[in-house]
Amino acid sequence: MSGNWFPLVRAWASQGPYTGVLDLLSTADPSYPLAPGAQVQLAMTVTPSGGAFRTYGYILGESLEDGVVVEDLQGMRKLPNGRYAALASGDEPVTATCVVRVLDEGSDGAVVVPRVVVGIMPFQGDKLSSSSGIEDKGYYVRRHSIPARLLNLRPGEVVGLPARNGGLRVTGVTIARYGMLGCSPDGAVTYQAPHSFHGYDRFVCTYEDQDGHAAEGHVVVRVGDLGGSPGALGAVRG
Repeated sequence: MSGNWFPLVRAWASQGPYTGVLDLLSTADPSYPLAPGAQVQLAMTVTPSGGAFRTYGYILGESLEDGVVVEDLQGMRKLPNGRYAALASGDEPVTATCVVRVLDEGSDGAVVVPRVVVGIMPFQGDKLSSSSGIEDKGYYVRRHSIPARLLNLRPGEVVGLPARNGGLRVTGVTIARYGMLGCSPDGAVTYQAPHSFHGYDRFVCTYEDQDGHAAEGHVVVRVGDLGGSPGALGAVRG
């Protein structure tokens, strides 16, 4: 395989001297959301050892089919139970791929976390010895992704946030725990830090595009001088 691949999950199983390891990788970084319409290639590698008759790798179909379709199967097949399967013989590893395509509509907010199983059949006709279903990293589907914002304010200071973020407009805001929030008729948001408070506050702005698709923007406010205990967030002024 060429290009950048990102690990999503590893599973393994053993029976006596026989072992099987399954690695699932993706062409998309799981640190970032997937947009509707995006296509991601998954590669499942099954690595056996000990010379078992068959070592099977499975991706459980229900973990892939919420807001996406699976297509372009190469080296794997879809079983009647919905699993996507690949198999290795002896000690020869095998890699199979598929393409996951996020649907254009109806997928915003979906969670795609592939769950895998690896199983070993030591001799022909033996019962399969399998791992449990394992999952680790995956994706949120987001039409719009707004990075969190950190504000560093003095007690009593007022800051304004614009009514638009790129092509999105503010349509709502949650209540802050400590500070005072206000919204102007054009959608701009103002936040006033408490006068006698030192610590962290937070609120969430809701944005919409022209088609009504919503996204959330999280705002964390650091108020005052926290001295030697600045918390986990750096002092970045928004």
